[in-house]
Amino acid sequence: MRLLIATQGQWGQRIADHLHASAPSDWQVAVWQGPTALPIIVDDPDEFLPDDLDTADLLLVLPESAGMTDLAPDLAQHCSAQAVLLGIDKRPWAPRGLVRQVRQRLERAGIACAAPIPFCSLAPNSRHHPLIRAFAERYGRPKLTCTAQDGHIAACHVIRETPCGNTRYIVQHLPGTPIDQAIEQAGLLHHYYPCWGGMETDPVQSAGGQVAHSKRQPDVNHTDHSPLHIAATMAQKSVARAIQDMESEGETECRKL
Repeated sequence: MRLLIATQGQWGQRIADHLHASAPSDWQVAVWQGPTALPIIVDDPDEFLPDDLDTADLLLVLPESAGMTDLAPDLAQHCSAQAVLLGIDKRPWAPRGLVRQVRQRLERAGIACAAPIPFCSLAPNSRHHPLIRAFAERYGRPKLTCTAQDGHIAACHVIRETPCGNTRYIVQHLPGTPIDQAIEQAGLLHHYYPCWGGMETDPVQSAGGQVAHSKRQPDVNHTDHSPLHIAATMAQKSVARAIQDMESEGETECRKL
């Protein structure tokens, strides 16, 4: 897959650096640093588009202004992308009405689109374009496995990681933590990384995605939350699921014996 990442500042560059370093060997990853200053509505895209933009199958746009979000359809056509992934971690960078317009413009051009907020909430979905689904299999909503020894987390392994690299940080620092403190510690490590998600409440988002009930499961309701809070909760839930799976496998082994 040819992946082109369009960034605008430090937030996007941080994600681009991690993706460039960790992407599968058969992915070709290129980065375009867009203008840091763009009008809210880009009337003349040619004024900002480069002459020599890399051709891409999937375009990942990491906006840090509404202008960059507005430029996404023009970028997609300029690089011949089949699908666009609009990564959003702060709502002012991609207002809901603007995202709806961008989706419509891309649809008219025959280009698929997904716009998760926060970006790390992306999860594989059969309705997604195959290129977006391929990205979401590797990056997005965190998923990991854990092993334990003497009541402590012994090791963790990443199955799917957040695009910014936060999951790898958690996996590296969680071993040695008592099992009954692991979920809380995952939330702290998520902030220590740190997460750069927005702290403003987004009225169309909630920390959903239920898993089987557990006394260790983070307390999550469906009131409005900020992207930062949603991201932290997903990090904790990934550890909760890993512990549940680990304990279930242990019970199965005991039954076999």
